[in-house]
Amino acid sequence: MMTLNYNEKDFQKKLQKDIEMPEIVHEHINQAYRLIENNAVLQKKASKDPYHWMKSGGRIAGGMAAVLAVGFVFCAINPVMAKNIPVVGGLFEILQDNVSFFGDFSDHATTLEAVDGTKTDSSETDGAKTDHTNNDAIYTKTADGLTITCSEVYANSQAIYVTMQFKSDKPFPETETGAESGTPVIDLDMTGGVDFNSEASPVIDGQVEGKFLDDNTYACIFRYDLAEAAKDYTEYNEKYNEMTQQVMDEMGITQADLDDQTDEGYALLEEFINKLSERGGEYQKYIKDIDIPDTFNLHLDITKVRGLEANYQWSEEDEKKYGRDAGYYKYEGDWSFDIPVTVDDSQTEVLELNDTNDAGIGLKSVIRTPYELTVNELYKEGSNSDCFMVALDANGNTLPYNESTGNCNNFAIQDRDISTVDIYFLDYVQYMDELKGQQNFDNPTKEDGQKWKKLLEENAKYHKTLHFDNDNVKN
Repeated sequence: MMTLNYNEKDFQKKLQKDIEMPEIVHEHINQAYRLIENNAVLQKKASKDPYHWMKSGGRIAGGMAAVLAVGFVFCAINPVMAKNIPVVGGLFEILQDNVSFFGDFSDHATTLEAVDGTKTDSSETDGAKTDHTNNDAIYTKTADGLTITCSEVYANSQAIYVTMQFKSDKPFPETETGAESGTPVIDLDMTGGVDFNSEASPVIDGQVEGKFLDDNTYACIFRYDLAEAAKDYTEYNEKYNEMTQQVMDEMGITQADLDDQTDEGYALLEEFINKLSERGGEYQKYIKDIDIPDTFNLHLDITKVRGLEANYQWSEEDEKKYGRDAGYYKYEGDWSFDIPVTVDDSQTEVLELNDTNDAGIGLKSVIRTPYELTVNELYKEGSNSDCFMVALDANGNTLPYNESTGNCNNFAIQDRDISTVDIYFLDYVQYMDELKGQQNFDNPTKEDGQKWKKLLEENAKYHKTLHFDNDNVKN
């Protein structure tokens, strides 16, 4: 299940103060403010993801339809205070069972080393005090009283996973936790990318999953979407921009009309988004894949670490005064890292499907790693991509979304039985307005599970059953 992040909730509150609108309008406006990302207007956050409704909140890339896109989703199991602080090099072992994409990382990860060749496991062990005096170490940087150490890395062709430790000179303030996940709400302002594709969507706003190890120490796993970085959107952006302008011309509107925050402006924006979603899916054919080299560097430049203060009461005055930092404590500085990456696809399985129904909606491929299941959708010309994806495991339970990606086509396998997986594409509006509240994540009874499955089957715009047997995928 996708949840609104804190910034989106604040925006929604501000909307509700002035006008009352139907729930689905709120949903789509909320989507618009985090999905309409434009490389011409919002240079620093150019969206290149074509599947603008299939993803969490969706994204519409290109055109002059830029509004605002901010937010983070974080998840983990309820944080537990560690009795002993682990060595930094052992963070995967500590965290890997407490993140949405959990699995055995520790046996496959590489421990990063400092410039002088020493390991980065410099945290206190058996009462020894942490020594971070060597700030020349390329994987340990200190600024504003906060030392960040990048510890371990593991990568396959889908994602790069990096463990990080944040050590503060002073205890961290009491931090708010997510209502569902129970994880501390901590996020990173950052940029970065891979050196083999300078045009890749940059890292903007680090999404991490982790927990406090003690009052002064926070540890987390940062997930970088490598599959998305290995795409060339040059032609796609050009074609999509042309289509976006065409829709605006047909509607007789300008960007100023879409920026109008009135009842009429919101209704116009809603109509505009719907028209784009009706045409946008077919443009994915212009996206080109880039070969991922066996080894490369991932550059990360963290400029701010923010934590949401516990029991913070949002106010409009604070928002005006502090902007996006309202309610957050923060550390500011320059923590830059160049992380060597070696891709290990020994446990990655790819199934090419290229299957569509009569409506032109279907699946391009399914990719399974020990940690995630990625389902890539396919839309043919004339199909409506205004869809939302739901997957059920072999027991009829809804597969959880990988909360570090925010995408509804990337599922955390966790300890689920995925010998059989059912994939459903639902009409986005219908799902959000009618079906969403009727789902059962872990069905308490078989009868309840069958009701949810039947409801999905009755309303699906596309349905596919996949069977995973002895590491082979069948459909």
